[in-house]
Amino acid sequence: MSKIDIPMDIYESTKELVIIIPLAWVDKSSLNIAMDDYKLILKWERNIPKLKDDLLSVKGDCYWGEFTQSIDLPAGIYLDRIHSKITQDNILMIIVPKIITPDRVAIEIED
Repeated sequence: MSKIDIPMDIYESTKELVIIIPLAWVDKSSLNIAMDDYKLILKWERNIPKLKDDLLSVKGDCYWGEFTQSIDLPAGIYLDRIHSKITQDNILMIIVPKIITPDRVAIEIED
């Protein structure tokens, strides 16, 4: 499996992290997302399209084959509420909800 740093964007609010990864030419059925401690592990496969037999490669910048990517997540998230979707443009969006903690908590004093 190839270990290539796939470009991604990560956005953050007080409520969630949103990870955006373009997955051009990746079939959804080859995509696997798993958690290992506080690390997201993504695996997928990108297959080269079928070409005519007489074509010779002149330039080869595209990555083909099986890939794996890991993303370290911070503490203070709901591991069981992470979800993802793929847009019509084959953009993977992973939504990571944060645990919301108040800045200040009043503690009652018992008698």
